[in-house]
Amino acid sequence: MSLKTKRIVIALLAACFVLSLLFVQWMEILRKKQEAGLAQAPPLVPASSKDCVDCHTKSSPGIVQHWTGSNHSKKGVGCVDCHTADKDDVDAYQHYGATIATIVTPKDCGRCHGEVAAEFGRSHHAKAGNILASLDNLLAETVEGSRMPFNPHSPTPGRDEKGPVNGMASVRAGCQQCHGGKVAIQTTSGTPINVDDLKPGEDGKPTNTAILSTIVRDQNGRPQMDPGTWPNTGIGRLNLDGSRGSCSACHSRHDFSPRRARQPENCGKCHLGPDHPQKEIYEESKHGVAFRDLREQMKLDGPTWILGKDYAQAPTCATCHMSGNSRNGGRVTHDPGERISWTNRPPISLVMDTDADHKVITEKDADKRRGMIADSWQTKRGRMKEVCSHCHGDDFVNGFYKQYDDFVILYNEKFAKPGQKIMDSLLAEGLITKKNFDEKVEWSWYYLWHHEGRRARHGASMMAPDYTHWHGMYEVSERFYMELIPEAREIVEKAAASGKKEQADRVEHVIAEILARPEHKWIEPPPDASASPSAAPTAPPAPTK
Repeated sequence: MSLKTKRIVIALLAACFVLSLLFVQWMEILRKKQEAGLAQAPPLVPASSKDCVDCHTKSSPGIVQHWTGSNHSKKGVGCVDCHTADKDDVDAYQHYGATIATIVTPKDCGRCHGEVAAEFGRSHHAKAGNILASLDNLLAETVEGSRMPFNPHSPTPGRDEKGPVNGMASVRAGCQQCHGGKVAIQTTSGTPINVDDLKPGEDGKPTNTAILSTIVRDQNGRPQMDPGTWPNTGIGRLNLDGSRGSCSACHSRHDFSPRRARQPENCGKCHLGPDHPQKEIYEESKHGVAFRDLREQMKLDGPTWILGKDYAQAPTCATCHMSGNSRNGGRVTHDPGERISWTNRPPISLVMDTDADHKVITEKDADKRRGMIADSWQTKRGRMKEVCSHCHGDDFVNGFYKQYDDFVILYNEKFAKPGQKIMDSLLAEGLITKKNFDEKVEWSWYYLWHHEGRRARHGASMMAPDYTHWHGMYEVSERFYMELIPEAREIVEKAAASGKKEQADRVEHVIAEILARPEHKWIEPPPDASASPSAAPTAPPAPTK
């Protein structure tokens, strides 16, 4: 071999070596980008789901594209893995050789994510469907709508249907889309069946098998869902298999994007509006301001998302309530209540001492209470302080909690407890009916605690001063002094005039006793108020005796 030939061979080998190095480097860069979420890894389509992917690429390409970008696709978790069903599941049907179900429940997700599903099942989120028995649902079912269909006043131009008005439409399009409702299947009798009718066992299989023959199915054998209850991704959805919740409420199907779940907008589907404006409150706070400014630096696409390790620019809803941090070993929780120390939802706030079933303890006896506590409010607060301590010192964190505690106690003691006492007294003396929302004073009380009182407490909990004051305690106090008290006294006055003087006197005594306390004395006129038109504000009038 000539020297020239040797040089050519060596040059070619060197070129191949350089190219191989460049290829390896390119592959490593690609891998890093994929890990950081900056590039999409090729999907691993399992054999069991290949036909699904091929078919749905044509029929519903959006679903496939969402799945292709998911962690599931990178790990070879396909359509059948999530949608597989047993032939005796109530919503199961044969689909091109596979037994599947449309609805994927927490019980299904729990096949792989067992600990997460169990943790979620204990949370307040999973119990959100309990709204079905609440005042909120009474408003939607009865006051806003009707539990019975009713005839329209006239036909709607351009529409042909002549059927009755669905009085439950507000519930189904509103309440149940956040809180969840009972998923139901159509039957030949015309009455849909749900979890109550199916009576599923611990395995999720229906024990009332006689009813299964009445299920309406399409030409492909697919059970027909009741359109009044499906679609529904409410966080506390009551599923046919007896499980509660919908994982896709937070982890959007079919991509289950961690990036989306980490952002405050994801929680904003439900946590916004007049009675629980957490999203708006967060946006007002310094935390929200920092997030909007620095979100591109927060590694939202990262394979891990640990505060103090992967990012520290700003907290989101997930940061504070669910995500892992460097103080707790990176442990994520699917029970947002694990770090909350006050209940800011009910009329009167309670500390978040919970029992073994994760229920808030209402027992007042101190000795009995101690024996019931499985997770104390102090322990919960300690978990939240671990989050806070990544950016704030002890004095700052403890000072914030002192302000927050004082605020909640002020709301409780000046307005919530007195308001509840007045309402209880009116009801006990028979001056208002047991029916809710048929008297104006009930609306005023509901606004006070359910709207203004919640806004105030949530504002204080998340460091949003405008919601704490102007959208909160200012409106609470206006509602208390200018509506609740005058309306209660008007009821008392009418009761006394109609022959219920003893009952009226007892309620008036409750009101007068409340207003005689020093925190309310500002509203009472001084003894010489009649001598000056510009004297102190006049108290709500007492009944004529």
